Amino acid sequence: MCLIVVAVGATPRYRLVIAANRDEQHSRPAASAAWWPEQPRVLGGRDLLAGGSWLAVDRRGRFAAVTNIRDPERPLGLRSRGSLVMDYVAGADAADRYAARIVHEGVNFGAFNLLVYDGRELWLASNRTAAAALGAGLHAFSNAPAGVEWPKIASARAGTELLLSMTVEPLVASLFALLAERDGSNVPEQRYERTHFVVGPIYGTRCSTVVLIDDAGHATFAERSFDAAGRQVGEVRERFELEPAP
Repeated sequence: MCLIVVAVGATPRYRLVIAANRDEQHSRPAASAAWWPEQPRVLGGRDLLAGGSWLAVDRRGRFAAVTNIRDPERPLGLRSRGSLVMDYVAGADAADRYAARIVHEGVNFGAFNLLVYDGRELWLASNRTAAAALGAGLHAFSNAPAGVEWPKIASARAGTELLLSMTVEPLVASLFALLAERDGSNVPEQRYERTHFVVGPIYGTRCSTVVLIDDAGHATFAERSFDAAGRQVGEVRERFELEPAP
């Protein structure tokens, strides 16, 4: 992921809201969101080059998502950052335990922000800072280290907060519209830091994902995919009831 907003317990209707854009080179092969054959209780997209995922959920309402951190001084690492998402949703660790473990293993990866949620708590893990519980409310991340406020981080958080406060319906469509907002800057670095949706012939927004889990335990997972011109070329939508906690 390259832009993600997560709302935990921020509204009485929804216990969890996720709005995220994945930015990547268009040449990197990927599969659209689907239930994974080898992990049939996990739903998410797949990176077909390294085998991991950028965002995935499971039938218990757990989720993980990862963004890389733009740091040309740090090597890419021995392992794909997408494996952090895959390992969490395929396992059973509590969010705090997994986050603490990944901080210690972070030397094996390029710079990252990892968000993990176990149905109760949302945690941030990174190889740039200590693991941290994020608590209830709205949280937004991009390709900057935690605590660095890029313009698109602030605007995506504020836009999500406004939509939730207005109880706008259908919320999925409104969040997709927020994720689709574009900035007219012609300076690449400014564009990456300002625009929610990146358009470019080599690198850009490949997909947008919205996840809602309501107070009754009903989940909606929606993903739209895009070509290099920013045109929508596909949509996946799944609805399911959360499995009861063990």
